[in-house]
Formats: sequence, C-alpha cells, structure tokens
Amino acid sequence: MTQKTISHELAKECIFTALMLLMEKQDYEKITITDIARRAGVSRMTYYRVYQDKDDIIKTHLIEAFDQMVMEINAQNNYTENDFFRCFFETVKKNEILFHNALKANMLEFVWRKVKEHTIALFRTFFRTNENSFLSNYRLCFFAGGFLHIAREWLETGMQEDVGTMVRLSCNITEKIRQVRNT
Repeated sequence: MTQKTISHELAKECIFTALMLLMEKQDYEKITITDIARRAGVSRMTYYRVYQDKDDIIKTHLIEAFDQMVMEINAQNNYTENDFFRCFFETVKKNEILFHNALKANMLEFVWRKVKEHTIALFRTFFRTNENSFLSNYRLCFFAGGFLHIAREWLETGMQEDVGTMVRLSCNITEKIRQVRNT
C-alpha cells in the first residue's frame, strides 16, 4: 500500500468517525462539512478529496458493510436462509452505530435499496424461481421491505434480542410465508 493510499484511508476513517461522534450530539441536518473536517482534524480540501458530501460518508460505509456481508455469504457454498440472516444481523450488529445513524439521517431508502439488491439471490432460492418478471420484482420488494423493517425495529428498540433470536425469527417468518404460498 502506498503512502498516499494509507493517508487517504486514514482521512476516510477519521472523517467517518468524526461524523458518527457528531451525530451523537447533534441532528444530522445541522452538522456542516466544516464541523466534520474540524472534528476529524483534516482540511476541507482533504474532506472533498475523500467524500463528495455529507451523505456520501454514510453511503460509502453502508456499501462497504453490505459488500463485506455479500463476500462472507458468497464464501459459503450453498448458503441457506439461516446463513443469510445470520450474516445480515451480524453485519448490522457489528455496524450498529452506522446503521442507527443512517436511520437518523433519513437514509432508509438507500439502506432499503441495498437490502433489496443483496437479497436477490436469497429471493430466487426462497421462491425457487429464476423468473425475471414484474411479479418476481414485487415479491422481492415485499420480502426485502419486510426484512428491512424487522432490522429497523431491532435497531430502534436497542437490539435487545441477540443475533440468534433474530435469525430464528426471520427463518420462522420465511417458513410461514412458504407454507402459505404452498397452500
């Protein structure tokens, strides 16, 4: 890794941490780029070399979290719903502050799109289909939306249940849906 790359990654992490700390005390809308740069100990010029705007900080780190989750899932051959849910809830738990702040920053739509994007493979297995029709798209929206709201509720209620409980709950719900679909 070059010195420039190391500096870039360090600045990126400092800026991210600064925003997360600022969001503990202030509303997201009131936080300025100057506030973030000052807290991170970087110049505004450095800030803009790393991020385009304030939303970009959260979006970048959410994408990285989801990409890491997908890599972990794909590393398992023939993953199951249980594997998917476990990986998802472990990712949320590991990045609790990020996900909580994404909700506070009203980025639910962005998070939902990422969940939808990354549930396509599970959806195709779940409904045992390779169809790519308007109906399969609506099924995917239904499944991803419900799943996201379970994760959101878990975040908003302080993650009182452990990951295993959330995995069992999600598997039970998908099994009930599968039973209704097969009747």
